[in-house]
Amino acid sequence: MSEEEQIPGVAPQADDDTQAGAPLDAQVHAQTDARSDAPIKTEGSADERIAALERQLAAERDAATEYMQRWQRSAADFTNYKRRFQQEQEQRERLLAAQALAPVLNALDSFERAFATLPPTLAGFTWIEGVALVDYQLRRALDAQGIAETPAEVGQPFDPAHHQAVGEVETDQHPDGHIAVLLQRGYEVAGVLLRPALVQLARTPTAPDATQSQAAESQTTEESGTPAAPEEIQPSGPAP
Repeated sequence: MSEEEQIPGVAPQADDDTQAGAPLDAQVHAQTDARSDAPIKTEGSADERIAALERQLAAERDAATEYMQRWQRSAADFTNYKRRFQQEQEQRERLLAAQALAPVLNALDSFERAFATLPPTLAGFTWIEGVALVDYQLRRALDAQGIAETPAEVGQPFDPAHHQAVGEVETDQHPDGHIAVLLQRGYEVAGVLLRPALVQLARTPTAPDATQSQAAESQTTEESGTPAAPEEIQPSGPAP
Protein backbone atom coordinates (compact mmCIF):
# COMPACT_ATOMS: atom_id res chain seq x y z
CA MET A 1 0.00 0.00 0.00
CA SER A 2 1.37 3.45 -0.92
CA GLU A 3 1.62 6.42 1.49
CA GLU A 4 -1.09 8.27 -0.36
CA GLU A 5 -3.55 5.38 -0.11
CA GLN A 6 -6.04 5.76 2.69
CA ILE A 7 -8.02 3.25 4.61
CA PRO A 8 -11.65 3.82 4.15
CA GLY A 9 -13.32 5.40 7.24
CA VAL A 10 -9.98 6.45 8.74
CA ALA A 11 -8.78 10.06 8.40
CA PRO A 12 -5.14 10.63 7.67
CA GLN A 13 -2.94 11.28 10.72
CA ALA A 14 -1.47 14.45 9.30
CA ASP A 15 -4.88 15.90 8.82
CA ASP A 16 -5.87 15.13 12.41
CA ASP A 17 -2.81 17.01 13.75
CA THR A 18 -3.53 19.94 11.52
CA GLN A 19 -7.16 20.02 12.58
CA ALA A 20 -6.32 19.67 16.31
CA GLY A 21 -3.47 22.19 16.24
CA ALA A 22 -5.40 24.96 14.61
CA PRO A 23 -7.96 25.44 17.43
CA LEU A 24 -5.20 25.23 20.15
CA ASP A 25 -3.22 28.04 18.57
CA ALA A 26 -6.29 30.14 18.25
CA GLN A 27 -7.11 29.53 21.94
CA VAL A 28 -3.60 30.48 22.98
CA HIS A 29 -3.69 33.63 20.94
CA ALA A 30 -7.12 34.50 22.34
CA GLN A 31 -5.92 34.07 25.92
CA THR A 32 -2.82 36.18 25.23
CA ASP A 33 -4.92 38.91 23.69
CA ALA A 34 -7.27 38.78 26.68
CA ARG A 35 -4.38 39.13 29.14
CA SER A 36 -2.90 41.99 27.21
CA ASP A 37 -6.25 43.76 27.18
CA ALA A 38 -6.90 43.26 30.96
CA PRO A 39 -5.72 46.17 33.27
CA ILE A 40 -2.52 45.51 35.19
CA LYS A 41 -3.20 45.73 39.00
CA THR A 42 0.43 45.33 40.08
CA GLU A 43 1.09 49.05 40.60
CA GLY A 44 -2.28 49.66 42.30
CA SER A 45 -1.67 46.82 44.74
CA ALA A 46 1.82 48.15 45.56
CA ASP A 47 0.45 51.64 46.31
CA GLU A 48 -2.19 50.19 48.58
CA ARG A 49 0.39 48.11 50.39
CA ILE A 50 2.66 51.15 50.76
CA ALA A 51 -0.22 53.25 52.09
CA ALA A 52 -1.16 50.50 54.52
CA LEU A 53 2.44 50.22 55.69
CA GLU A 54 2.66 53.98 56.13
CA ARG A 55 -0.52 53.98 58.23
CA GLN A 56 0.82 51.14 60.31
CA LEU A 57 4.14 52.95 60.73
CA ALA A 58 2.36 56.13 61.84
CA ALA A 59 0.30 54.15 64.35
CA GLU A 60 3.42 52.47 65.72
CA ARG A 61 5.19 55.84 65.90
CA ASP A 62 2.26 57.34 67.85
CA ALA A 63 2.25 54.35 70.19
CA ALA A 64 6.02 54.69 70.71
CA THR A 65 5.60 58.41 71.43
CA GLU A 66 2.85 57.69 73.96
CA TYR A 67 4.99 55.02 75.64
CA MET A 68 7.90 57.48 75.81
CA GLN A 69 5.71 60.17 77.35
CA ARG A 70 4.34 57.72 79.91
CA TRP A 71 7.86 56.63 80.79
CA GLN A 72 8.98 60.25 81.17
CA ARG A 73 6.02 61.04 83.43
CA SER A 74 6.70 57.93 85.50
CA ALA A 75 10.37 58.85 85.80
CA ALA A 76 9.47 62.42 86.84
CA ASP A 77 6.95 61.16 89.41
CA PHE A 78 9.53 58.76 90.84
CA THR A 79 12.12 61.54 91.05
CA ASN A 80 9.65 63.82 92.83
CA TYR A 81 8.74 60.99 95.19
CA LYS A 82 12.41 60.39 96.05
CA ARG A 83 13.01 64.09 96.68
CA ARG A 84 9.86 64.42 98.80
CA PHE A 85 10.78 61.28 100.76
CA GLN A 86 14.27 62.63 101.45
CA GLN A 87 12.86 65.99 102.57
CA GLU A 88 10.38 64.31 104.88
CA GLN A 89 13.12 62.07 106.25
CA GLU A 90 15.39 65.04 106.95
CA GLN A 91 12.53 66.96 108.56
CA ARG A 92 11.67 63.95 110.71
CA GLU A 93 15.27 63.65 111.88
CA ARG A 94 15.38 67.34 112.73
CA LEU A 95 12.16 67.10 114.68
CA LEU A 96 13.48 64.15 116.65
CA ALA A 97 16.66 66.04 117.44
CA ALA A 98 14.62 69.11 118.40
CA GLN A 99 12.45 67.06 120.74
CA ALA A 100 15.59 65.68 122.35
CA LEU A 101 16.94 69.22 122.86
CA ALA A 102 13.61 70.71 123.98
CA PRO A 103 14.59 70.75 127.70
CA VAL A 104 17.58 72.91 126.77
CA LEU A 105 15.22 75.72 125.82
CA ASN A 106 14.14 76.13 129.43
CA ALA A 107 17.77 76.36 130.50
CA LEU A 108 18.37 79.05 127.88
CA ASP A 109 15.39 80.98 129.25
CA SER A 110 16.90 80.83 132.73
CA PHE A 111 20.28 82.01 131.44
CA GLU A 112 18.65 84.91 129.60
CA ARG A 113 16.70 86.06 132.66
CA ALA A 114 19.79 85.73 134.84
CA PHE A 115 21.93 87.82 132.50
CA ALA A 116 19.15 90.43 132.20
CA THR A 117 19.12 90.94 136.00
CA LEU A 118 22.88 90.58 136.52
CA PRO A 119 24.31 93.47 138.54
CA PRO A 120 27.07 95.40 136.77
CA THR A 121 29.42 94.79 139.69
CA LEU A 122 29.43 91.03 138.97
CA ALA A 123 29.89 91.24 135.22
CA GLY A 124 33.67 91.07 135.40
CA PHE A 125 33.97 87.88 137.45
CA THR A 126 35.48 84.80 135.83
CA TRP A 127 32.70 82.44 136.86
CA ILE A 128 30.17 84.75 135.15
CA GLU A 129 32.17 84.38 131.94
CA GLY A 130 32.06 80.59 132.41
CA VAL A 131 28.28 80.66 132.71
CA ALA A 132 28.12 82.80 129.60
CA LEU A 133 30.30 80.24 127.80
CA VAL A 134 27.86 77.45 128.73
CA ASP A 135 25.01 79.52 127.34
CA TYR A 136 26.97 80.06 124.12
CA GLN A 137 27.69 76.33 123.75
CA LEU A 138 24.03 75.42 124.22
CA ARG A 139 23.00 77.90 121.55
CA ARG A 140 25.61 76.51 119.16
CA ALA A 141 24.19 73.03 119.73
CA LEU A 142 20.74 74.30 118.79
CA ASP A 143 22.12 75.96 115.68
CA ALA A 144 23.80 72.71 114.64
CA GLN A 145 20.41 70.96 114.72
CA GLY A 146 18.69 73.71 112.76
CA ILE A 147 16.81 75.13 115.75
CA ALA A 148 16.44 78.90 115.43
CA GLU A 149 14.60 81.62 117.29
CA THR A 150 11.32 82.85 115.85
CA PRO A 151 11.36 86.53 114.90
CA ALA A 152 9.81 88.37 117.83
CA GLU A 153 11.00 91.83 118.81
CA VAL A 154 9.40 94.76 120.58
CA GLY A 155 7.55 96.95 118.11
CA GLN A 156 7.08 94.14 115.60
CA PRO A 157 3.55 93.36 114.33
CA PHE A 158 1.82 90.46 116.02
CA ASP A 159 1.99 87.18 114.06
CA PRO A 160 -0.37 84.48 115.37
CA ALA A 161 1.63 81.81 113.52
CA HIS A 162 4.73 82.52 115.67
CA HIS A 163 3.52 84.55 118.64
CA GLN A 164 1.18 83.92 121.56
CA ALA A 165 -0.38 86.93 123.25
CA VAL A 166 -0.78 86.64 127.02
CA GLY A 167 -1.93 90.15 127.79
CA GLU A 168 -2.05 93.80 126.76
CA VAL A 169 -0.19 96.89 127.86
CA GLU A 170 -1.51 100.44 127.49
CA THR A 171 1.18 102.46 125.77
CA ASP A 172 1.53 105.06 123.08
CA GLN A 173 5.08 104.11 122.15
CA HIS A 174 3.97 101.30 119.79
CA PRO A 175 1.04 100.94 117.42
CA ASP A 176 -2.05 99.19 118.60
CA GLY A 177 -1.74 95.39 118.25
CA HIS A 178 2.09 95.37 118.02
CA ILE A 179 4.44 93.64 120.43
CA ALA A 180 5.02 95.79 123.50
CA VAL A 181 6.74 93.30 125.84
CA LEU A 182 8.62 90.07 124.98
CA LEU A 183 8.21 87.61 127.83
CA GLN A 184 9.70 84.44 126.36
CA ARG A 185 11.40 83.68 123.05
CA GLY A 186 10.02 81.10 120.63
CA TYR A 187 11.89 78.51 118.57
CA GLU A 188 11.32 76.66 115.31
CA VAL A 189 13.09 73.99 113.26
CA ALA A 190 12.76 73.31 109.52
CA GLY A 191 9.74 75.59 109.32
CA VAL A 192 7.97 73.74 112.16
CA LEU A 193 7.17 75.74 115.29
CA LEU A 194 8.50 74.17 118.49
CA ARG A 195 6.96 76.76 120.77
CA PRO A 196 5.57 80.26 120.16
CA ALA A 197 7.00 83.42 121.61
CA LEU A 198 5.08 84.76 124.60
CA VAL A 199 4.34 88.47 124.14
CA GLN A 200 2.18 91.27 125.44
CA LEU A 201 0.51 93.52 122.89
CA ALA A 202 0.31 97.29 122.90
CA ARG A 203 -3.04 98.97 123.37
CA THR A 204 -3.78 102.62 122.84
CA PRO A 205 -4.64 104.34 126.17
CA THR A 206 -8.31 105.22 126.43
CA ALA A 207 -9.18 108.89 126.98
CA PRO A 208 -11.32 109.57 130.10
CA ASP A 209 -14.91 110.60 129.36
CA ALA A 210 -16.79 113.61 130.78
CA THR A 211 -18.37 111.69 133.66
CA GLN A 212 -15.04 110.42 134.86
CA SER A 213 -13.58 113.92 134.58
CA GLN A 214 -16.34 115.41 136.72
CA ALA A 215 -15.95 112.66 139.30
CA ALA A 216 -12.23 113.26 139.41
CA GLU A 217 -12.72 117.00 139.83
CA SER A 218 -15.22 116.56 142.67
CA GLN A 219 -12.91 114.14 144.39
CA THR A 220 -10.06 116.61 144.06
CA THR A 221 -12.24 119.37 145.53
CA GLU A 222 -13.22 117.26 148.52
CA GLU A 223 -9.63 116.33 149.18
CA SER A 224 -8.49 119.97 149.04
CA GLY A 225 -10.87 120.91 151.90
CA THR A 226 -12.53 123.93 150.24
CA PRO A 227 -15.77 124.72 152.15
CA ALA A 228 -18.94 124.71 150.18
CA ALA A 229 -21.07 127.90 149.88
CA PRO A 230 -23.55 128.29 152.86
CA GLU A 231 -27.22 128.02 152.11
CA GLU A 232 -29.50 131.06 152.79
CA ILE A 233 -31.56 130.66 156.04
CA GLN A 234 -35.09 131.94 155.96
CA PRO A 235 -36.26 133.77 159.21
CA SER A 236 -38.92 132.07 161.28
CA GLY A 237 -42.07 133.63 162.65
CA PRO A 238 -45.01 135.54 161.20
CA ALA A 239 -44.57 137.62 158.17
CA PRO A 240 -44.63 141.40 158.77
